[in-house]
Amino acid sequence: MRRMSDRGKRYDLIVLGAGATGLGAAATARTAGRSVALVEPSRPGGDCTHYGCVPSKTLIESARRVAAARDGTRYGFGSTVDVDFAAVMRRVADVITEIEKDESPALLRRQGIDLVVGTGRFTGTGSIRAGERELTAQRVIVAVGAAPTVPPIPGLDRIDYLTNETVFALTEQPRHLVVLGGGPIGCELAQAFARLGSEVTLVEGGERILPRDEPEASRLVAAALTADGVRLMVGQAVTSVEAGPQLTLADGSSTAGSHLLVAVGRTPRSDDLGLAAAGVKTGDGGRIVVDQHLATSAEGVFAAGDCSSPLQFTHVGYDQGRIAAGNAFAKSARPGLLGGRRSWDASAIPWVTFTEPEVAHVGLTEAQAYQQYGERARVSYLLDSTSDRARCAGATKGFVKVIAVTPGGLLSAKALQKIIGMTVVGPVAGELITQGVLAMSSGMLAGRIAQSVHAYPTWSMSVRIAVAQLFGEFAGRGSRPARPPA
Repeated sequence: MRRMSDRGKRYDLIVLGAGATGLGAAATARTAGRSVALVEPSRPGGDCTHYGCVPSKTLIESARRVAAARDGTRYGFGSTVDVDFAAVMRRVADVITEIEKDESPALLRRQGIDLVVGTGRFTGTGSIRAGERELTAQRVIVAVGAAPTVPPIPGLDRIDYLTNETVFALTEQPRHLVVLGGGPIGCELAQAFARLGSEVTLVEGGERILPRDEPEASRLVAAALTADGVRLMVGQAVTSVEAGPQLTLADGSSTAGSHLLVAVGRTPRSDDLGLAAAGVKTGDGGRIVVDQHLATSAEGVFAAGDCSSPLQFTHVGYDQGRIAAGNAFAKSARPGLLGGRRSWDASAIPWVTFTEPEVAHVGLTEAQAYQQYGERARVSYLLDSTSDRARCAGATKGFVKVIAVTPGGLLSAKALQKIIGMTVVGPVAGELITQGVLAMSSGMLAGRIAQSVHAYPTWSMSVRIAVAQLFGEFAGRGSRPARPPA
């Protein structure tokens, strides 16, 4: 029998994109014994490893240590800090190099995954052209991620600007960085560059930074950015941009700097994939339309991660990739518990903004809870100024906010309350939010957290006390009904 050439090789699964989503999908399929081709035009690892989580958090860590060293006097020591920006960026590059070893082509080969270097494009429902190769498969998962959004501001296309894909290639420190966008990326990088010594101006068109988080969280981060020297221009739409760069604002004023960082969101990379040839539909902004099982409008084609999800996080992408790979070969008419397709549930997904203080959130905000449940939703709010651990650390400006609800009717007893939302602001908020995630994803009663012994003095004690306040007064405070937005 003549061996089929690579040019015409047929796979069980083709995955387009080798970021966290694609890697999760490919590994899951291989574990199930499926043959997998992983198509990637660049390097495995995707945005998270090369342009997102890894470089940004590495830069933020250097900036955090600089700020902590300069703040020594209130802890009883003095220090002088000299920032070597080039060395900071070399460390960023070194960490990327170290982490990408975990996603290397050699490792993929050992897993039995065929890495195909090239841009994948549909030529039919189950057929993909990648460079000179024609690949076919029973199933396809689209996991191509997203790219930085570039707003249609007059003049922006005529100047050089930075995005998260280019800012980490800097070797010389910006004298004055203007950041366009007050979401998580904009806030994180504005604070980091200010702490490293750049003059920073952040321009946000909305009424506050971090608009998807609780207003209290936005206020605390705004105060922290200001304390670090960031000039905030909030509620200011940009009407035009010209060389400098110089931004003209809606009120006629302007601001200028040496560099411009555009950080206003991310757009799915759904163009130039030949989706129409496969019958895959897209929606607003080019987002690929999927159902609760991550299946697209085309039979046998699934999509996961940033190209199809409104929650554009690495942990979401990886989890969706795993679910899509399982669903691709599961019985479509059988429930997930019986070996059929599993539904994607976004109700207990955490997100963290790695400013200092960190902001972590899961579930509903208070405004959302009020809209859905009215005053039946209860809110507890614990300030870090009452936390012994926070006092020891000298970081008392954060809080824990917990939102819970009872089933209602005859089942309205406090003992039956379940958490439907949590926000934590503070030094380790991203770690503490996991208690809320666990409670929501498992459906456990809120009282289980209040009854669990937490080590003293830890930051996690604040979560226990905040939850306990749902059942009575602790640390001088209890809970209250949810309120509508002010």
